Amino acid sequence: MTRVYVKLFIGFWFINILMIVGMGLTTHWLDLRPDKHLSSQSEMSQTSAAARLLREVVREAVNYSLDDIREGMQAMHENATKLVFIVDQYGQDLLHRPLPAGTESLLSSLSPEQPFAQYSKDGSSYVGRQVLLPDGVWVKIITYDTPDDTGLWWQLYFYNIWLPLLISILISGTACFILAKRMSRGIDIMRDATRRIAAGDLSVRIAQEFSSCKNPKRDEIAELGIEFDHMTARLDKSMQEQQRLIKDVSHELRSPLARLQFALAIAQQRCQGDAAKEMAKIKESADYLGQIISDILSMPMTDTAAWELCDTIDLKILLETLVDEYRETAACKGVTLALETPIQDALVATHGNSLIGVFENIVRNAMHYTPKATTVTIELDDSHNKYFKITVRDQGSGVPSGNLDDIFKPFFRTDEARTRSSGGYGLGLAISKRTVELHDGQIRAYNHANGGLCIEVRLKRGKF
Repeated sequence: MTRVYVKLFIGFWFINILMIVGMGLTTHWLDLRPDKHLSSQSEMSQTSAAARLLREVVREAVNYSLDDIREGMQAMHENATKLVFIVDQYGQDLLHRPLPAGTESLLSSLSPEQPFAQYSKDGSSYVGRQVLLPDGVWVKIITYDTPDDTGLWWQLYFYNIWLPLLISILISGTACFILAKRMSRGIDIMRDATRRIAAGDLSVRIAQEFSSCKNPKRDEIAELGIEFDHMTARLDKSMQEQQRLIKDVSHELRSPLARLQFALAIAQQRCQGDAAKEMAKIKESADYLGQIISDILSMPMTDTAAWELCDTIDLKILLETLVDEYRETAACKGVTLALETPIQDALVATHGNSLIGVFENIVRNAMHYTPKATTVTIELDDSHNKYFKITVRDQGSGVPSGNLDDIFKPFFRTDEARTRSSGGYGLGLAISKRTVELHDGQIRAYNHANGGLCIEVRLKRGKF
């Protein structure tokens, strides 16, 4: 049961209980009994607890014989009969109890001609009634209350209402259960679908979830589900068109750029003097543009559902190979590459050679931003039983804490004033982040306490 369902169920049921109890209290307080309009004016004016108790006892007694009444009172608890006395034709209480003091005059005033009598004394109310039972026996019923019996009114209320109240609460609870389940079902479907869309799955559709409805067109939530599908379909189409446009534009740019680079190479061979310097700048810009186009084309844009992890790679061997390949380049810059790992193998599922590009990007960035005569440390750890953790740390100036997440966005630069020749994160980390996520992994950046930026990658262990 979701929180939405519980809130709806408890809210609806609580309101129904308040209405049922409130109606019962109103009926009892105002004495809205079914036989009210058939009662005598003198009885209707009696609102004391004793008078109401008398009416309840008389209503029951007129349906039974004297022996049945005696057996019933003997079976009842003492607290239920202590304020009720039924006197037979011999002037004796059916339970052989002494009559309350002051009731002699009340008993003597009751007769078939005057079946009802009452009086009050010292704050106590005494009421009596003479009743003819079905077996032809006359009995006199006396009830009273005292100032000490303040809870009698509530006892009468719960005595009359507890069973209808319980049945009504159970019926309303069942109805609220069904209603809350029906209403929360559509909300739960919408919530789950929204979460999937937020995770990047634009193929989600929910209209079919409401197909069990007899007439979905009259169900507002079902109509909302249909509109939701239309929205996700348009978003999916727009996203695909955007991705296709990026790829198409990149492909179209590659051809004229290749011709430009070819012509530029020929021009550099022929030019002399100051023109050679300008040609070098043009070539640098063309190479930069070519690198951007290559990065865009290599950026994975496939949905996770279509990304099959069909290969296996050993992360330790991969990192050792990268360190060997970049050791000479790092030495030229006065940088040392160090791989630290206590494990022998680290097998993970992958898609082709996609993880190679991830760690190449991270290591190249670390080499670029670490100062000379420093070390770039690569750590491979398997301390967690569900994933491998790879941490690449440089000893540069780090990244402002507010930009640690932004460096994984395409074309983001920590310093807007930096020139292209000074380097930057560009698309490399954006491609790495997307690739790691398609491997169901995680990547994050943080500044080390002793200085430098750390890129941490977590990849799930392979199940082999």
